[in-house]
Amino acid sequence: MKKIIGIDIDGVLTHEKENGNNIWQMKLAEYLDKDITRSKDEYNFKKAFNLTDRELEGFIDKHLANIYKNLKPAPGALDTLLKLRKLDFKIILITAREKEYKKITENWLVKYNIPYDSLYHEDNKAPLALDNNIQLFIEDNKNNALQLLKNNIPVILINKYHNQNIKEKENIYRVNNWQQIANIICELYDIGDKQLII
Repeated sequence: MKKIIGIDIDGVLTHEKENGNNIWQMKLAEYLDKDITRSKDEYNFKKAFNLTDRELEGFIDKHLANIYKNLKPAPGALDTLLKLRKLDFKIILITAREKEYKKITENWLVKYNIPYDSLYHEDNKAPLALDNNIQLFIEDNKNNALQLLKNNIPVILINKYHNQNIKEKENIYRVNNWQQIANIICELYDIGDKQLII
């Protein structure tokens, strides 16, 4: 039986850096022409940086497509996915990005030779994960993680400022990097650890 995993893109496959070096915060400060700091540990940009609707819309219009084009893959992500592909894993990408960014997203995946079987643009990921028989999901958004868990889909949760209030529980595996993701996949699928070493 084919092994099927679901993977988010932003903050999971992409390398966005942390704190003041985070690409989103840096571009937002550039757009607003002032230093900004996170006011809340929220995934929602407007709440996190206390933005007005006008500020957020202007930022998205001016910078979002360019940020998507210029993000780098997270260290170890490509290597791990290539090895998973050789081990007969089916890789399904589900991103909350708007569908209008599908071509940009596809071009980015081609640019970095990231292997995948399907790409979906969907904010509500749990129903789609169920429809695709996803057995394990790699995610950073706490709301998506909790919905996946409610549907009995284990989650590898990338450690981020906005998901710290998720309590440790069964079927949730908190990680800091792709080496740790590879280690958990080895354990869950009983894969010899040398096959996924990054």
